[in-house]
Amino acid sequence: MLPVLLSFGPFRLYGYGVMITLGCLIGARLLWLRRERMGLKSEEEFWALLNVACLSGFVGGKLLFMLQYGLKPGLSIMNGYSAFGGFVSVPLAVWGFARWKKIPFLKLADYMFLAAFFWHAFGRFGCFLAGCCWGKPTTLPWGLAVTDPRSQTPRELLGVPLHPVQLYEVAGILLLCALMYRFLRAAEEGRSAPGLVVATHFGGYGVLRFLLEFLRDDKIVVSGSFTQGQALGLGLIAASGGVLLWRAKCSRSS
Repeated sequence: MLPVLLSFGPFRLYGYGVMITLGCLIGARLLWLRRERMGLKSEEEFWALLNVACLSGFVGGKLLFMLQYGLKPGLSIMNGYSAFGGFVSVPLAVWGFARWKKIPFLKLADYMFLAAFFWHAFGRFGCFLAGCCWGKPTTLPWGLAVTDPRSQTPRELLGVPLHPVQLYEVAGILLLCALMYRFLRAAEEGRSAPGLVVATHFGGYGVLRFLLEFLRDDKIVVSGSFTQGQALGLGLIAASGGVLLWRAKCSRSS
């Protein structure tokens, strides 16, 4: 873990912020190369869409984080964001943009959700550097101990080998991204209807997060051992089913 990559006097370069920025730039580049296939007619439309998606993701992630952890920590720019908040705000924003520009929503969303998931992987690696979203103590040989007191890991866990759940999630997301890219290519070539990328994003991350909650130590318990992350994961799996039904309905009507 390396919460501060560089410090010079009062200046601090935080690893979390660097990874979020890097993921945003790479994701934007991937979308830029496919802007015409997305149905965007001009560079202005591309930048408008990107700004809408980024702003909605920031707002949704911040609002849910504040609901989970309180107003005071949520007001800090350097504190975290809840990925689940973006799963609500970004689809709504992309849907509104698609209606405005008269672009089929599932077609546009497939591109946006693949880029967003790739960005999510960078963000979760940023969590690893910051020491947030930490895992449970483990005796497994790949357990990693946090020693930097500037990290967000609780002080009582400093020096204790923990499950690197952030890296588990990064690996799972990248595997899902590879599958989603295959679905996107099939849709571009006319071998499949749009929507599988969105459904895989929702369902795949829902399953991944549900399972990783068993290894996370920062979770919010709802009842017994059932956590808020698992509840939201089940919600994403249900949303994936809804997307598949919507996709099937669109395919029959086309």
